[in-house]
Amino acid sequence: MKDKKNFTLQNSNLIPIRLDDEKTNSNMLFKTNKVLVDFNRWKYYGRPKCDDFVNAKYANRTQLVVDLYNATNQLSHELRPSTVGVFASDGCGHIFAFLDEQHLKGININQIELFTSETINDFLIWIKNKPSKTLTGKLSKVSARKQYNNVKSVLMYFTREGRISKDIFPYAPFVNVNKAGKGALAYSKSEMTRIMRYLWSQLELIRQDKFIGSFRQKLSIYTLIIAAKTGRNTSTILNMKTDCISPHPLAPETHILLTSYKHRGMNTNVQAMKSEIKFDEIFSTHKDIGLLINEVLVHTLHLREKCDNLFLVENSEKQPTSLTDMYFWKAVNGIGKRANLLKDNATPLHFQIKRLRKTFATRVWQLTNGDPIKTSKLLGNTTPVMNQSYLEVTPEMEKNHKYFGYVLTDSLLGESEKDITDKISHLLNINIDKAKSVLIGDFNTGVGRCSDPYEGAYSKGNGKACTRFVACFKCPNQVIIESDLHRLFSFYWLIRKERGFIGRKQWKKLYSWVIKVIENEIEPAFDKLVVDKAKESAFNVPNPMRSSRNSLEAI
Repeated sequence: MKDKKNFTLQNSNLIPIRLDDEKTNSNMLFKTNKVLVDFNRWKYYGRPKCDDFVNAKYANRTQLVVDLYNATNQLSHELRPSTVGVFASDGCGHIFAFLDEQHLKGININQIELFTSETINDFLIWIKNKPSKTLTGKLSKVSARKQYNNVKSVLMYFTREGRISKDIFPYAPFVNVNKAGKGALAYSKSEMTRIMRYLWSQLELIRQDKFIGSFRQKLSIYTLIIAAKTGRNTSTILNMKTDCISPHPLAPETHILLTSYKHRGMNTNVQAMKSEIKFDEIFSTHKDIGLLINEVLVHTLHLREKCDNLFLVENSEKQPTSLTDMYFWKAVNGIGKRANLLKDNATPLHFQIKRLRKTFATRVWQLTNGDPIKTSKLLGNTTPVMNQSYLEVTPEMEKNHKYFGYVLTDSLLGESEKDITDKISHLLNINIDKAKSVLIGDFNTGVGRCSDPYEGAYSKGNGKACTRFVACFKCPNQVIIESDLHRLFSFYWLIRKERGFIGRKQWKKLYSWVIKVIENEIEPAFDKLVVDKAKESAFNVPNPMRSSRNSLEAI
């Protein structure tokens, strides 16, 4: 009788292979034409070398690494390779460097759902105090903001999936950063007139088929005009799709909706404007946005097969491709040299979309009589960002300035300290520690309170509290509650009395707009009896800080 077959494994047949799912290195290599990022390294603490994972300390965050890798891959189908490359290397790199330091403090964040507003606030503190080879030993505000924006752009992907809330990101955490350098100025009225006359003249040549220049320059003429008329950014315009315009649902005969997408903020903006979409009038003398975009569609029709981008050109291989920032600005430089326009000071005048955007913002502000909500909406920004980045407040605009700060009129009596602090934190979009400082008076000013006196919109950013108390009335960081009214009206009476010392014209220039903001915007928010009592008390016994004209010298 034959022996039965033995199906058991013999030791001599076994090959010792260790299967450790936690340390198995999947192929998570993200590659673009400029960067190669190995996401496997972030499974471990300290970002070990790619060939030395065996001795590395496992961080137990494989799923988080996989999620960020997948998010980056998805973004690569939506954004330019250079942009996503920065998000992968810089954005994700800073996320894991921060998480490594949090681990040392006993805080382990190993899944995307654990990112909260407290996490983001801790990251902001970390990035602002990150060691750097600068005179201060820390990152500059501009660099810190850039790194934060890269991180936010990656995490915003997960808000679309509903895995984290968009509310965890604070409102404009770097509102004072633009003071670190001199930004572009809006064009003067005469400069803008010269620019638009030239652009319209070139558009007429295009319509008559007499334009002298490349195809990219032809499309760039349209881009510059659209930027001037809409206030959109360069990337926003160049990324417009073929279906970016549609009839307005309420006034289809006279208005259109212009839809644009901002990749960095991952938000869609819809702008209503007067225009007509009549294909039989294409290449006419009309200057409506709808007609301009339809003209671009006709010019690029021969390049459009499967691509739905509005602005298309041919690459070096004669293949259709999107008009990139680099190609666009090369074309704009050529247009500028040919135009040979001069500034008001007789120096060369260059075409810059960021200056067109600022000019647009200033013009809208004037037309809306200083309405920050309407202006920021048309720009596609939040009010604090619009105020800091795009709006140049002239003396005339200051006179008609709207109030940017907060007035807290709800009674805080009968509520617990935690409830009050949470309410202030949520309303002002600040962390709990700052909310406590606002509540107990640590952030009191000469006219009210401030949600961030050290890094606020008008602070100098030198580590000292802001003392520009006149600027408080155009600052988004100002906070007024009922107990502040005595100080507020002490200041109010002081600057009213100042008119008798400095004369009507000088007083009107310096202080009249402040009186208007107090009387028209702040007073009506409170009960009239409370206001009258505070006014009378401040007039008879002013706050010591506002009892003398000498206190105005500091502001």
